[in-house]
Amino acid sequence: MSNASRNALRAALHQVLGDKYEILQWIGGGGMAEVFLARHRAHGALFAIKVLAEQLAGEPEIVARFMDEARTAATLGGHPNIAPVYDVGEWGSLHYLIMPYIEGEDVKSYLERRGRLHPSEAVTIVRQVAEALVWAGERRFVHRDLKPANIRIDTSGRAIVLDFGIAKAGDAPSARTRAGETLGTPYYMSPEQICAEPCDHRSDLYSLGVIFFELLTGMKPFTGDSYRAIEIGHCQKAPPSLSALLPDIDPELERIVNRLLEKDRERRYQSARELLDDLRHSYRLETEIRLEPVIDRPDLLEAARSGPPSEGATEYPQEEAPAPAWQPAPAAPAARPKPRKGLYAVLALAAVAVLAGIYFVARKSDNEGASGKKAQKQEAQARELPSVVQVEGTMMFLIPDGPFIFGDDSPDSPNRRAEVRLTAFYMDATEVSNEQYARFVEATGHPAPPSEDFRSSPSLPVTHVGLSDARAYCAWAGKRLPSEQEWEKAARGEDGRIYPWGDQPMPNPGTLVPVDDYPERQSPYRILGLAGNVFEWVDTPFPVTEREIEDMRRALGSAAVSREWHCIKGGSFLLKDDRFFRVYMRRGWPDDLPHAAIGFRCVKDAQ
Repeated sequence: MSNASRNALRAALHQVLGDKYEILQWIGGGGMAEVFLARHRAHGALFAIKVLAEQLAGEPEIVARFMDEARTAATLGGHPNIAPVYDVGEWGSLHYLIMPYIEGEDVKSYLERRGRLHPSEAVTIVRQVAEALVWAGERRFVHRDLKPANIRIDTSGRAIVLDFGIAKAGDAPSARTRAGETLGTPYYMSPEQICAEPCDHRSDLYSLGVIFFELLTGMKPFTGDSYRAIEIGHCQKAPPSLSALLPDIDPELERIVNRLLEKDRERRYQSARELLDDLRHSYRLETEIRLEPVIDRPDLLEAARSGPPSEGATEYPQEEAPAPAWQPAPAAPAARPKPRKGLYAVLALAAVAVLAGIYFVARKSDNEGASGKKAQKQEAQARELPSVVQVEGTMMFLIPDGPFIFGDDSPDSPNRRAEVRLTAFYMDATEVSNEQYARFVEATGHPAPPSEDFRSSPSLPVTHVGLSDARAYCAWAGKRLPSEQEWEKAARGEDGRIYPWGDQPMPNPGTLVPVDDYPERQSPYRILGLAGNVFEWVDTPFPVTEREIEDMRRALGSAAVSREWHCIKGGSFLLKDDRFFRVYMRRGWPDDLPHAAIGFRCVKDAQ
């Protein structure tokens, strides 16, 4: 695309969206769409605006597919490893969608820069992509164009899948998707996709297998002088032997990659969750290397962070922009039409929740992020501290130094909304399990909890433990209980999310599950189980009132109720009210009263 065409497109976007966004610069694109970096004029956040190419805007089928991308991405929104779409609109022949700008580097560039990756890095990327595919698979969506260029690594080292642009619901074929069965990148296409057969989630797993092979070796399994030669390789040839290319490769990794690359989809993994389970149980990482992307255009981003432009600043500092080539349809009114509303809106949240006579406080989130300097300091610290440590046989993830928004600004909240800065700490990847707690009991002689599951279900979270029991275990393990602020930061990150995985709720299974289950529900720091399974003790006193004590006495049928209460966080699958999965909710509970829905996890200061 020529500079003149880009400036014309930029001018058109300014005409349509300029009252809300400053269109900063073209940042990429291809045959189907062009992408511009934009800054929100009110709060300064960066966005990527994707615009359908002008030469395609007159093709109804292509326009429909482009709009399908927006609907698909909105449906899949809420997962930390999938890029969401915030808004979509059209004006005449101009069709666009608006996404958050993900600062970082795509895996294609990351791989080209590194040559090939350490197995731990490769597994880290594959695991996170598989978690995105679990979420998509549960909603019967297939990506169809999974490749390194469509996976982006953000500044926290998180892999995010982009462009569910030719995805379709597995049970809803259409003329558009049938015509697009063979769309995709030949290097990463499954045999059934090449043969124009119906595709399902196993096709994405094949593409992930090609990516896995390339991450480990630095080369693609099938190449050739033409697209046809590459397609024949996928359909007829066995992939090169990983052990021949990499004599030191772990045999389990080779087995997993080979299963992903099976020609017959019935012989592959049948779901992304099955792949994750195999990785978890067959290939356990001793250490997980933090992905370190190179920031794209740091000069541009630094300027973008400086805040909204001053009044009267020119919109086109590089060269004068020509008149926009995109014009409204002839039947359109003279006044510029408003862009269509977003595909979804943020739900209003209750300030105070009441359950079983005990009072809870809901806290709203805030999207305010760290300043550029603070973010740079946090990134530098993250490079110095390992992202994962092992303590007493349990994995702990780093929660880096930095600010986040804690509390709520409603008049009934005991904690007014404020920016809180916490020093770095590590948190257990999972809730403490029965198996882990049993080792503590055997080593110390501490009384075992009176739970029927304690001996029979070692992988379930330990329950029926009071605050003193939880503190005793943490001390034995060389750790401590988190504060409420530490727990909330680990659960919500710095992007103001409602749940650890995003802003949309997920189903409540209604029963306790193993502590390492539901990897797709992890927090931004890869912590599992922070919304559900069991409530978790935190070492923050709860300011109990006489009314709450009286309510508890009536519920227990006893006058003996402690006046020492602490907060518990996270909700439980055993309760029917899923509001408590929201990370800013809290509940007070007597310190000496164990419960079947209360467990805990530990933290440790970062040294």
